[in-house]
Amino acid sequence: MHVAICDDNVADRKHIERLLSRESDKRAGTPNILYIDSYGDKEHFLVNPLKYNIIFMDMCSRPGIVEEIIEQLGKMGYHAPLVLYSSKIDYTAISNLPDYVVHAKKPYIPDPLPEYLKLGDANVTGHVVTVQIHKNTILNSIPKDSIMYATEEEHGSRLYQLDGKYEDVDETISELRGLLEPYEEFERINKKSIANFKFVSAIMPFTVVMQDYRQLKTSPFRYREYKWLKEDMDK
Repeated sequence: MHVAICDDNVADRKHIERLLSRESDKRAGTPNILYIDSYGDKEHFLVNPLKYNIIFMDMCSRPGIVEEIIEQLGKMGYHAPLVLYSSKIDYTAISNLPDYVVHAKKPYIPDPLPEYLKLGDANVTGHVVTVQIHKNTILNSIPKDSIMYATEEEHGSRLYQLDGKYEDVDETISELRGLLEPYEEFERINKKSIANFKFVSAIMPFTVVMQDYRQLKTSPFRYREYKWLKEDMDK
């Protein structure tokens, strides 16, 4: 399970890192060990927040940071649990928070962590991540893991799926990049194509070969980068 800590108080951040590391040690030998990333500012956290199954957060160096982060998460399509710890700021006073927010109060203590982590476990097993796209201006959802690659077309883009079908969508390839590249498996490999490296069969100096044998052109200068990305996805 992927866990994020987002806290701009260094001492508090280190403390919950230790507490969560102990919880991870208890899970040794199981498939549910914790992969913990820790952030002290919103910019680094928002680079790739969608991989997390649960987030522990208190950003109180100035008012409004939490609201800004949650707004961005909403735009990205985040749906996993977010445990929001009140300290200097009482976050329970914020109206219209998403349903995935769980309120807690500092200090960080060990007792409730197992219960919170159960929420993350449920997210790992039960949540289907979808991408919100438009077809003829109508909003639709497509499971993220069904998308093999995308190409730019005359009017919008085309999403190629694992079942051999494709969807023509209104979004340009640049707009799709904003929707897909927060997920680490997606990469724009040329001006008109985005590939899901979970479904790449081979990396050649001038092309990426997809599982349906489609070859997408790439720059030879990025050959090593794509080889490493495929190796990461194959682990």
